[in-house]
Amino acid sequence: MKTTARPKAEFYKARFERAIQADPKHCLGSYVFLWGHKQERTPTWYGMFLDSGEETAVVDTMQYLWKGSWPAIRSPEIEGTWLNGRTAYQNVHLKPGETYPAKVQAKDYNHNPLTYKWEVMKESTDLKTGGDFETKPERLPELVQKAEDGEIVLKTPSKPGAYRLFTYIFDGKGHAAHANIPFYVDPPTENSATTATNKWPYNLNGA
Repeated sequence: MKTTARPKAEFYKARFERAIQADPKHCLGSYVFLWGHKQERTPTWYGMFLDSGEETAVVDTMQYLWKGSWPAIRSPEIEGTWLNGRTAYQNVHLKPGETYPAKVQAKDYNHNPLTYKWEVMKESTDLKTGGDFETKPERLPELVQKAEDGEIVLKTPSKPGAYRLFTYIFDGKGHAAHANIPFYVDPPTENSATTATNKWPYNLNGA
């Protein structure tokens, strides 16, 4: 389960070293599946670039594996993301129409100043197989409030259901990092939190 770009890059590296680099006698080379950008489960789950063209950490990693050295300018790294003090792995349940803090902590290898973009999307329901085209979930820009550097105030939707909070971090040099936190807006009933926790509607796959 990977909700940021960095663990995905580490996964690419581990697979390359174990399956390709470890067997030079039988493996003549390699290529990367879905080098570009594609909506599949989320806008960032597959592909190595954002839809706006920025390179992510996976591009850095593949250059290191193929050429033996890291690029001169590397993508920013996200060290942590939190929504209402909880991470993506802690089943975030929120009340409808309320406000909650969210923040991201990041660093840049080259010490470039970072800029931040946040957006909320409904959880994707157009789930296909075999790489078939999927429509991008609806954006809800009015829910991101008081954005300042790596922190925002999130106003939850009034409609219960599954959503994701995405954050994108840019170094201004053509590189970016991304992360997302899935969250569930509970129905406005007394026992909604307990009920929703037992019926978590989706998994975390979808970095």
